[in-house]
Amino acid sequence: MQRLCSSIHILATQMLRLSSPETVHSLIQQRAEFCRDHPTHVSTHGTLAFSYPSPNVTRATINNGPVNFVDRRFADDLLEFLIPLQDVTEDTPKVVIFDSANPNFWLGHIDMRTLETPITDEKRRLGADYMKFTQLLQNITTTIFIAEMDGRAFGAGHEIAAQMDLRFVGPRAHTGSFEEALGLVAGGGGQTYLGAVVGKAKALEYLLGAKTFTGPEGERLGLYNKYYDESEALRAGVLELAQRIALFPRVALNQTKAVLGFLNPPADAFQLDFDAFYRIEQGPEQQANIRRFLELSEGQTANHYELGLGESVMALYDRWDGSIA
Repeated sequence: MQRLCSSIHILATQMLRLSSPETVHSLIQQRAEFCRDHPTHVSTHGTLAFSYPSPNVTRATINNGPVNFVDRRFADDLLEFLIPLQDVTEDTPKVVIFDSANPNFWLGHIDMRTLETPITDEKRRLGADYMKFTQLLQNITTTIFIAEMDGRAFGAGHEIAAQMDLRFVGPRAHTGSFEEALGLVAGGGGQTYLGAVVGKAKALEYLLGAKTFTGPEGERLGLYNKYYDESEALRAGVLELAQRIALFPRVALNQTKAVLGFLNPPADAFQLDFDAFYRIEQGPEQQANIRRFLELSEGQTANHYELGLGESVMALYDRWDGSIA
């Protein structure tokens, strides 16, 4: 469908030599309306749905279980989408917007069941694939990745957002890393990238304290490009920027994203932190906290506890009053 939409756009452009501008404009408008109103396909496991609101812009909508968690199915689907973007063709999007079909969650934490001992090869493979797709978000410099967040994103979801190129949030957005409260660390890039974005002192404050970023606070610190107090304004504003970027030649977008890559944390620091995560998680205190987390979340359902992240994690220490942001 992306190929069909692109082909119609190319055909309309070619018709400019043969038709009036009004005719061509009408055809392009019809193409845009068709592609907007017809989501083209869903990923293999159904955790991502793709639509094409305008030429060179892809919207990837996350939909994975009650809390949109990062599990085996989501990892497979995301890699299935990202890996082909390395081979640039006329159909490769210049901009990808990640949003969510879940009004409460943009992208959730990792599937906590994969952190329970024993740590099997299958569980480690999820970790290895997590590393792959976070690296692809940075290494694919011919595509700009935008997080359009209007829901919760704690743990892995927050880490993945921090590694995207741009982040915009709406009124329902609350994000952060709760791993410290479990005795774990945000080892999937959450620590290294957050430090690069907001600075060491603020990163330590939010990581060590397992604090939540609200929309206005995250914008002030530079974690979010912009906070919108209305969901409709968020969606319209992100699309407007994406369409503007998508007008420009890909070579310029590639060079700009590539050269600013020097600001990314060193790859070896990322790897060392990731390796440390798997060592730390196997401790008895950490395992007890993971089991308690699964119990309180009733198996990672969208219950009161999950809706309360990140403050609800303080229930492990009898310090949560039951309120939800």
